[in-house]
Amino acid sequence: MKIGLVLHKTPAKSEEFLISKIKGLMQNGHEVILFAYKDYNFELCEVVGSNKISNIFIFQVLKMLISYVIIIIKSPLVVYRYLNLEKLDGVSFRVRWENLYLNSKILGKKLHWIHFCFATTVFRKENVAKAINAKMGVSLRGYDINVYPLKNPNCYDLLWEKVDKVHSISYSLLEKAKSLNLENNNKQIIIYPAVNKDYFINNKSLKDLSSKNKIEILSVARLHWIKGLEYTIQALAKLKDTNFNYTIIGSGGEYDRILLTINYFDLTDRVKILSHVPHSGLKNFYKKADFYLQYSLEEGFCNSVLEAQSMGFLTIVSDASGLKENVIHGKTGWVVPKREPNLLAKKIQDIIRMDFAELNKIRSAGQDRARNNFDIKIQNDQFNIFFNEDIF
Repeated sequence: MKIGLVLHKTPAKSEEFLISKIKGLMQNGHEVILFAYKDYNFELCEVVGSNKISNIFIFQVLKMLISYVIIIIKSPLVVYRYLNLEKLDGVSFRVRWENLYLNSKILGKKLHWIHFCFATTVFRKENVAKAINAKMGVSLRGYDINVYPLKNPNCYDLLWEKVDKVHSISYSLLEKAKSLNLENNNKQIIIYPAVNKDYFINNKSLKDLSSKNKIEILSVARLHWIKGLEYTIQALAKLKDTNFNYTIIGSGGEYDRILLTINYFDLTDRVKILSHVPHSGLKNFYKKADFYLQYSLEEGFCNSVLEAQSMGFLTIVSDASGLKENVIHGKTGWVVPKREPNLLAKKIQDIIRMDFAELNKIRSAGQDRARNNFDIKIQNDQFNIFFNEDIF
């Protein structure tokens, strides 16, 4: 089967969830074409770049004319269907032809599936699949559902009307999508993120926290308000009688704000931000940690939490969306209500004082669940079914 995956750009090495998906499809015998802006270091599969926009008007007009001639000669019926579908959706004449130019490289391919790896990659492409007689799929992720619709109400209404099959990374995210007008007549499936259990493995035994001189705490997160890092820092400020180090691995636009928060609570000697750590380097930080914290305000699911559990570390998360499915409270880790730094601080103190045998039981349960229920092999099989299953 020939599957076209649509992304804004080719996956970075840190985006393991996308790379493993592509590898899994190819291992199951599918031909994968990636429609995305290409990083020249990416060689995993065929990549078809989007048509570019020139700032020089005459050059842009020439590029569009050449593109139209090529696609009309190559696939005249596809062009006719596409422009007609756009017209039926009320798209203006000018925008129809702009969209034809933007999507001509996809329209020129013969595919069984077009799958949008993020819902936000679908805009102005909603009619491409039907025009080439392909099935249309979409993956829902945290930003797609939790953030983008806040600024763009009803943005997915046309997508829900056109899509054949919807993949969500958690039940919570799927339910939220339904509140954004996704109807049950779409075929829907949950495929959780996965962890490479052969890589994220740690044989280090858990130490009694009450006897440790210093507690090591770790978060891997973009420096963005939605990750709840300011609430996390507020909670840790209440633990000044506890000797701890807190490491945040991540970069983002709110670096200065988080740095100011650290300084405000006088934690500059205990909290550090490491902006540039490759995904392959995370394992060394997981090995040193006693706790993993993910106190997000919203989260689709969170691969880093899975990786931490697979490595066998005590994990504390907020009750945001998919995190409640990632960690089972009191059994594989702890779930604390979001925006409650006092409760988070108390939970950390309680865990430090917990009986060592009980802590080890929870740690082991989290590790076993992450490694047995969220294996990449399981995910690959589920995506194979997703694309092979007869949905009509």
